[in-house]
Amino acid sequence: MAKISRNSLQWQTAVNTFTSIMIAGLIAVSTSAYAIYSQTFDIDIPKIELILYHSLAVGLLLFFALLFSIRTYVELSGPLENLSLITSTLPLLSSKKYDEAKATFQHISNASEYHEINHLQYASFQLANLLEKLDADMAERSRSLSTKNIELEAERDFAKNLVDTAQLIILTVDNQFKITLFNHHAEDIMGLNEVDLIGDNAARMFPSGNWTEAKSLFIELLAGNMPIAQQEAELIDAMGNIKQVSWLHSPIAIGNDTNAVLCVGLDMTEKKAADKRVIWMAEHDPLTDLCNRRKFTEEFEKSLRTAIRYNHKNTLLFLDLDQFKDINDTSGHQAGDELLQLVANTLIRVTRFTDLVARLGGDEFAILLPESDASGAAILAKKIIKELEQIQLKYGQVQHKVSTSIGIVNYPLHDASIHELMGFADLAMYKAKADGKGTYHTFSVEDNTQAQLQTRVYWKHEIESALQQSNFVLHFQPILDIKSAKVKHYEVLIRMRNPDNGELTMPGKFIEIAEQAGLINRIDHYVMQRAINKLAELQKIGMDITFSINLSGAIADDPLLIPMLKQFIKRSGVRPEGLIFEITETAAVSNLQQAKKMMVAIKSLGCQFALDDFGVGFSSFSYIRELPVDIIKIDGIFIKDLDKNADDQLFVKALIDVAKGMGKKTTAEFVENADILDLLKEFGVDHAQGYHVGRPRPESDYAKEWGLSTEELEEEFLQVN
Repeated sequence: MAKISRNSLQWQTAVNTFTSIMIAGLIAVSTSAYAIYSQTFDIDIPKIELILYHSLAVGLLLFFALLFSIRTYVELSGPLENLSLITSTLPLLSSKKYDEAKATFQHISNASEYHEINHLQYASFQLANLLEKLDADMAERSRSLSTKNIELEAERDFAKNLVDTAQLIILTVDNQFKITLFNHHAEDIMGLNEVDLIGDNAARMFPSGNWTEAKSLFIELLAGNMPIAQQEAELIDAMGNIKQVSWLHSPIAIGNDTNAVLCVGLDMTEKKAADKRVIWMAEHDPLTDLCNRRKFTEEFEKSLRTAIRYNHKNTLLFLDLDQFKDINDTSGHQAGDELLQLVANTLIRVTRFTDLVARLGGDEFAILLPESDASGAAILAKKIIKELEQIQLKYGQVQHKVSTSIGIVNYPLHDASIHELMGFADLAMYKAKADGKGTYHTFSVEDNTQAQLQTRVYWKHEIESALQQSNFVLHFQPILDIKSAKVKHYEVLIRMRNPDNGELTMPGKFIEIAEQAGLINRIDHYVMQRAINKLAELQKIGMDITFSINLSGAIADDPLLIPMLKQFIKRSGVRPEGLIFEITETAAVSNLQQAKKMMVAIKSLGCQFALDDFGVGFSSFSYIRELPVDIIKIDGIFIKDLDKNADDQLFVKALIDVAKGMGKKTTAEFVENADILDLLKEFGVDHAQGYHVGRPRPESDYAKEWGLSTEELEEEFLQVN
């Protein structure tokens, strides 16, 4: 039997039972003693027997009572011991000693008897399991909550860092138009601390006019009338500087209600300034900062329309420097460039603010004089000639002077277009040169008639004769694949050969006359046929090359173009993917829809298309989205000085980025040295063309490269002629 503690319930039960028996025995003994004592002096044997019988009965009762008490004690001692164990074990649960408590309860449950104590034991055991499970659940939930808190803190820190480090102006505005959040980048842009702005009115972020618009947008957003709003606005920083910001406003919900607006702004100041710079560069001559030919043409068209509408008298001056080529030849192009800058500055100085001065190219300048008659134009021409004569440029040991010949034409003149007016001014200028240079001449109808006899009739006859006798010859200029450093691409160029002496005439001498005389399409057909036949021949001997063929602007309206091209391709057996057709940007944009239709038709045959002389009309860059061109050829005016001119570099980079964004390949013209080529490679230009890569050469020069024999070339020459 287990040791019984003096403080246990079992011990108390035993003591109480024994005490009860002893008290009962004392009472019985006292009763018997009293009965005996009362009968002492009167001894009656029957009474004594009766007393003895009573005493015996009482003794038996006491004995049986003692036995019952002992049995009761024995029966209760185990359960009471278990109860004692249970009561002594229950405190272990509060100390979370679940395993020790369950081991004790498990020992109690092994008893053979089953009492109510066992119910208590079982309940205690279940309680221990439940408390252990609850404790484990609480621990797991605590760990989970701790993990969640860590994750939430990390997400909060990440979101805050993201907001603060984002190169965007981020703020929130409540329904009272108070600023409730302001990120670090916004602080940098504004030059103010978050503390200075939190709680301040959002109107502080906008000039008055822009705030009126912003406030109206905020009201609509908070009311749920619009999901998002865009705004172009100015922003005034702490120093008073104005920044250009593109805003995106959207409502955000705090709780169940939309009571704030999230404002995300992008600082567009530098980009807008760069865009303006790029546009300015596209419209101006990089050397002299005067308007270029493209911008001049646009302004000339506006001036002519205005003059016709309001019956105004305007004047055009066309200037060409005398013997400028000699300056370049004797002192170099740098001297020539300096002289051109001096001339440009002089022209700006002597003209009115309302006059438009432009450099058309080379040593050619033009001036538009609004509200000017012939006498006013003559006065200005004399002043220009006099002022330019004062220029003296010493370069090395050579002293250069400047003189110019000026052609003047007043407009409107009958129904003459700007191109005709430019032609008239050009004729008048040549008349001034013929009169002795350093003078001016005003155009008259008689000048035009004489010029026609001397130029147009002559060149028209020469063009027709060249077409009939096949006196047009093809030259091929290599185009370098910059990435692979290989040449597999050639531009096809045309020259007119003099049948008498074999001299070649450059296209600049006859193309314009061909266009005016309606012969340009025949020249296009001639070049296409010769080039396609040659390419087909080279493809048959295994040459993997491509030809770029130039098309005139007028060809877009030629109904014979597509049928003839199909016929040339079919007869020659050429693979059309080797053919690239080029058209100038000016020609394409001037007849956009027809040009687009022509390009689509040609590309449907499997050929490619390139847009030539691109960049001069950058202001019309959006047209490129409508034209299905594959290659953009950057105008040489931006390439020839690329290694020395930072503005040209900026402009070319912008062109390349936009072209790449539209999925177009790029070709740079006028690549004259290795430094320019290195820059183009750095910028990501695909192809390079220019004298550094290779000059235009006749087919005979490529015999070895193309695997053609001398006999084949001679046979072909005889067939052509």
